[in-house]
Amino acid sequence: MLAGKTPRNPRSYRIVGPQRQIDERETPHPRVDRGEFGARLRDWRKNRVGSDPFRRLFGGGGEGDPKNCLQNIMKEAPEGEVNPDKIPVSDPAEMAVQIKEVAKFLGADVVGITHLDQLYVYSHRARGSSAMGEKPGDPVDLPHRYAICLGFASDYYRYMSNNSKISDTEYQFGNNHAIVPTFMLAAYIREMGYPARAHHHGRSQVNPIPLAVNAGLGELGRHGMLIHEKYGSRLHLTVVTTDLPLNVDEPVDIGVEDFCKYCMKCARTCPSHSIPFEGKEVFNGVEKYRINVESCYKYKLAGRGEWTNCVVCVSSCCYNKPDTWWHDLAMWSVKKTPIPLRVFVIKPLLWIDDLIWGKRPWKRMKWLGYDNAPKSVTCNIPGCDAKHTNLQLKPLHTA
Repeated sequence: MLAGKTPRNPRSYRIVGPQRQIDERETPHPRVDRGEFGARLRDWRKNRVGSDPFRRLFGGGGEGDPKNCLQNIMKEAPEGEVNPDKIPVSDPAEMAVQIKEVAKFLGADVVGITHLDQLYVYSHRARGSSAMGEKPGDPVDLPHRYAICLGFASDYYRYMSNNSKISDTEYQFGNNHAIVPTFMLAAYIREMGYPARAHHHGRSQVNPIPLAVNAGLGELGRHGMLIHEKYGSRLHLTVVTTDLPLNVDEPVDIGVEDFCKYCMKCARTCPSHSIPFEGKEVFNGVEKYRINVESCYKYKLAGRGEWTNCVVCVSSCCYNKPDTWWHDLAMWSVKKTPIPLRVFVIKPLLWIDDLIWGKRPWKRMKWLGYDNAPKSVTCNIPGCDAKHTNLQLKPLHTA
């Protein structure tokens, strides 16, 4: 699709009213840090690092040395100047192909390009960057025209060990793995003579999910995350914004909108009951499934040092499968079936998914000295005699 044209509206969300820019201070992490989800979760976020070296490596904070954490280092890394010798671009379509090849060479698994919709740029910063001269609360000024959306896939099998230190380490590694390629792609574009900015974990001025949907990387799922045709929701998303002339991609229809109507597997398996079974709601002018962010975040307290990020909804998603011919065939059949008839393909596929992978997909795994076997834990509800495991404990038991 040629740059400058309005993209086709995605099927997985619908704009039905006026929207406003979101202040980054309204997003979950800053709200947790202010204690809006409770003092216990606030203190856990600041002091949770513990004895695990991977957790200190990826998380920083607590007793971990922040100089050993790439994420903390890159938050303060200054971005370079734009090369004054600009490379002329005569063909935005050809340049888009080149940029995607560069992004994949640097480490991205999938790449898409869209116009930078200012509604998905935060209005104000929640975190500052001394290297960039930014302070918390500063208004965001990001006048770029395009958003290059990058996706970095996590390992399918380690995610299937959910929830455990294994899946937690894989999740945290994915966030960190995406930082350097994103930074390097922005630097590459600046060396071409065009302004560019990297938006990665801990240092982003944009909401990557709607931009990635608009860039054709996938559709918005019931669980509020992007679902990619090949990688499901195992993609860590980053964005590079720029004025480099580029052709943009269109949103895709891979069947997620129809699958999520009938599947509800993420809602059934969500241990904090944060994903709705009901239909979509309108929030900030957008009709979509609405997640209970507070209960989702509070479930982190149930980890008891075994994990810090729940990935049950990701691993249970029917799109989250190994890269095999039969998975490709199933997804192809959904895409190619006319929308009114898709239910007759989806329901048998859902039955097969439950039969083969189970209603709550999970795998026993030993990895680098970790073992995700269920462990008995003590329930602190007075009078409760149930024998719980670390996979079964619900957030109410830890309130």
